[in-house]
Amino acid sequence: MTRQCCLVVLLGTLLLLPVLYQNRCETSVPPLTVLPTVASPVAAVDPIMELDNGRWTRSFRAADGTLYLWGRLQSRDGGRTIEPQTAIDVEKINAAPERAVFTRPGMFYALDGPAELESPGVYRVRGWRSTDDLLTLSSETVRLEVPAGPRRARQPHEWYGLYVYRTILEMPDGSWRLTMYGNFDVDTLPPLDRSSQQETKYMMRAFILISRDQGSSWQYLATIAAPQLGDPVGEGFVEPALTRLSDGRLLCILRTGHYYPLYASWSSDGGISWTAPVYTGLDRGCDPCLITLVDGRVALSWGRRFPETWSTIDSQGDAARFKYPGVGVVNLAISSDGGATWVNTKVAQRGGSCYSTIFEMVPNIIFLQVEQRFWRVTIQPQDARAPEMQ
Repeated sequence: MTRQCCLVVLLGTLLLLPVLYQNRCETSVPPLTVLPTVASPVAAVDPIMELDNGRWTRSFRAADGTLYLWGRLQSRDGGRTIEPQTAIDVEKINAAPERAVFTRPGMFYALDGPAELESPGVYRVRGWRSTDDLLTLSSETVRLEVPAGPRRARQPHEWYGLYVYRTILEMPDGSWRLTMYGNFDVDTLPPLDRSSQQETKYMMRAFILISRDQGSSWQYLATIAAPQLGDPVGEGFVEPALTRLSDGRLLCILRTGHYYPLYASWSSDGGISWTAPVYTGLDRGCDPCLITLVDGRVALSWGRRFPETWSTIDSQGDAARFKYPGVGVVNLAISSDGGATWVNTKVAQRGGSCYSTIFEMVPNIIFLQVEQRFWRVTIQPQDARAPEMQ
């Protein structure tokens, strides 16, 4: 090739470089998408009562709308006022958030938290039942069949075994679903971080049971989520909260540790199969409580015992510094797309255990309970432009 030809080729290449660079930028770097700012759906948070004589408690709403609160308290006006009640003793049911409660006219049913080993694959748990709308309440022993469950009993003060948690749902065919978490016999993965190692020896899984006899017995149906080596979780998948969406799917929100985010999983076949758990965008969460609102949105209360600006990495760790009621934050998140995305609002601080329970009293009014602190939370009505449930 002559010198003149080389100069022509070189000159042509130099002239093309800006075009080639521009094309490369256009194809390899997509334009930045600016997301719109979403206003908080929480319009007002009105405290009702704040006591300091009950910790790690729950509450339930009876079929007639009465709220039963730990400490022999109740509200009969949608949570506006709290008053003593002596008609029925439900203290053991509300004594810990692990209990699961189901209510409808003519049926009250509740289960205790820890399940005890009876024989390999068979467990028993304490239950309560009323068929006269809580005029009377009887106790019973309930059988749980979990063939792959742990084959040894838990030791004193050991977080091990199987635990009932939070939710009993009635399905359209009349069968019931129950959320649980704990250790199957094959679950031997140790937690990787110091905080989770202080909580449990083995990472846990979340799973679901089915009852076809109105809670007299329960059978294992499916695992919602089980930890695998390398998963970005601390305690595994625990404290599952369950709701049925307006499109019929089941949504489960899962705790993974005090320093790890909440995850979500969905089922389109009544709990037989579940999607792989995905990050919710809600960070460092404990004890989710989940309900579907009458307008189809989903409300989620959850806690952060060790929030931002407070947590430190040192030899003691946050848990050693925790002094009740601490600095923990109680949150209320609302989803308009079936749990795919959430808009979160911090509604209270110094939240103690940060274990909360919520009920929708009337449209757009949520009663929120943490320990013996109670609030009525007003949320904005559903925006007509919000995305439809998918």
